[in-house]
Amino acid sequence: MRMFSKAEAVRFGWTTVMANLGLAIVAMLIVLMINVFPVYTESTIVALVSAFFTMVVALGVMRMALRFVDGDRGELVDLFAKIPLIVPYLIASIVVGFITTIGFMLLIIPGIYLGLRLQFFGWVIVDKEAGPLDAVAESWEITRGSAWQLFLLWWVLFFVNVLGLIALGIGLLVTVPLSVVAMGYVYRSLEQGGADERPSEGEEY
Repeated sequence: MRMFSKAEAVRFGWTTVMANLGLAIVAMLIVLMINVFPVYTESTIVALVSAFFTMVVALGVMRMALRFVDGDRGELVDLFAKIPLIVPYLIASIVVGFITTIGFMLLIIPGIYLGLRLQFFGWVIVDKEAGPLDAVAESWEITRGSAWQLFLLWWVLFFVNVLGLIALGIGLLVTVPLSVVAMGYVYRSLEQGGADERPSEGEEY
């Protein structure tokens, strides 16, 4: 069983975002614009382009988070640094979506369990440039015995983001990046075999 600390993950997310608040907010605004812009148009082409860049920045924010977790400093260019990984990410997303959909059809709980176990496929692709099936398999492996702790972490981050929403929604500019960095911390802990030490003073990396 691989272990991680939920409190340490959230604390690391908080100190990292606070130490790099400007970067976190600008990154969030870029992500928001990419996702919201198509709502105000009826163009299929715009929607497709937005879907493409949504996947690009999804990989990018994971890349940025992992750089912080590994003691480096994320940069805005990280948001667009993993474009070549779009195809394996898309294939893996379809595979995981299919698997979890079947799980949800089997009285919901299996779907939740499968979602918990397979959620790190994108992180594996970004971290190791793994193929789609290898990424899904590794996510399954590193989360062995950790499903319950990951379920609790989901709830912790959910309530963290509820607090961000209560703060006139502006708080989400902090709590969403916090959640991403926390998930990166958890991924790295599980990938390395359990909880380990990370930079902890909140300094700007």
